[in-house]
Amino acid sequence: MSNIFLYNTPILPDSFVFPQSYIDTVKSNNIIDLEPWDFLCKDIGKSLSYYGALLIEYRDQPLIPFAIASDESGFFNDGYVVLACFDGSDKSGDPKVYFHDYGYSYSGENPVRSKQYYLENFSAWLESAKEESAQYKADTTEPE
Repeated sequence: MSNIFLYNTPILPDSFVFPQSYIDTVKSNNIIDLEPWDFLCKDIGKSLSYYGALLIEYRDQPLIPFAIASDESGFFNDGYVVLACFDGSDKSGDPKVYFHDYGYSYSGENPVRSKQYYLENFSAWLESAKEESAQYKADTTEPE
């Protein structure tokens, strides 16, 4: 994949480092189809738009969105967007992955602050996304 966008250092939190497993995944020429998830690095405008929105909403806990689940059919998450985000305050190079769920945002709940809405790291997220994608595809594919 030749045209990927990884946020530039000046807009990232000080000392934040992307996980090497994430960089290797998105820089590979054979990026995995994880529908309904998609990597934001494929679209600079969408990446910056969501990152800017999260910087405003989570001033004390910077979140760096890297993947989006969006299903306009409403089958996945009733059509609301879900963002997978790195914990921008983590300097380890293997940050937790939090979720910003626009469906929960509208109901007044804040899933990022709940411990049940994170995974330990990118590798855990990738495995979860693969399972979720397989289930989503199985459930949305019409039998022949």
